[in-house]
Amino acid sequence: MLRPSPVLVVAGLLFLTGPVRAEDRAEEPSRRRLGAHLFIAREGVADPFTESFVASSSGLSLGGAKGPTFDLNGNPISLEDYKILAYSQLFTGQWGLADFWAWRLRVLGAAYSGTNTSGVAGVGVNGVVRGSAGTTLGFTLADNLRLGFRIDVSWGPSVAINILDAIRRSIAAGNVEVPVVSTYSTVVTPTLSLAWTISRGVGGIFNVTYSNGVIDVNDTTNDADLVSFQAAFDVDLRELGSIPLGLSVDYSAGYATQAGRFRRYLLGLGFFYTGRPGLTLGLELGYHRSPLGTERTVFATSFSGLFVLRFAFN
Repeated sequence: MLRPSPVLVVAGLLFLTGPVRAEDRAEEPSRRRLGAHLFIAREGVADPFTESFVASSSGLSLGGAKGPTFDLNGNPISLEDYKILAYSQLFTGQWGLADFWAWRLRVLGAAYSGTNTSGVAGVGVNGVVRGSAGTTLGFTLADNLRLGFRIDVSWGPSVAINILDAIRRSIAAGNVEVPVVSTYSTVVTPTLSLAWTISRGVGGIFNVTYSNGVIDVNDTTNDADLVSFQAAFDVDLRELGSIPLGLSVDYSAGYATQAGRFRRYLLGLGFFYTGRPGLTLGLELGYHRSPLGTERTVFATSFSGLFVLRFAFN
């Protein structure tokens, strides 16, 4: 029995509506519209808009890091390549109470682990659960400018299992140490966000973000602070003609305020279907470099893919 290709089935479902005129796109009512452009919603880019929506995002990352390996006495032996695999699932709901005000809730689950011998020894197996609550206050400054203030508070535990690290700690302490390390973190993240409609079909978003995190590890508390700058641009070919395709690119850089040195950067690229009002269906790709967990001397580089499904209802 012949079966149709899954790619052809998806393509058929997406393009059943046929060509869409740019005029139809311009007439769609939405709180994401600013002047002549309807901004594309992206998971990796904060924005000053207050529409109501529900969303689900599933991500997969493949990365690596060069870090030390240790003997059982805790002495470093050599530098090895860590290979790391990560998966994440995020659910988000936002309720626009007014054109200038919205509240949102998020639930995130993630797991990552080393996939080679040195990666398992250095990274172990880790699980993360986060809850988050936030609000947005946004105001239109001009036909093509909107300024918003966002604040989000996230909290939740992390669990790491590393047998070799437990053996090393047991030898150093002279008693048996469990291979499970639990941490709990609370992060407060205020963001100043500016959206700018550059021209019909083209928009830009610029963000300045400060993150303050409190991390509890084995009855000790550490603080982490990060200032990030982000620039993002999106182009909707549907607004320029009849092709229901959106493209986006973004770049962000983060700096640790305590250490006063470069900490993190991310380059993102996105492809989105824009043929149905209120629906965001897309793939966000990213290149990411940041410290590995709480170890600030080991940096991980990864390539990620995030599948986004989002439905706005005002």
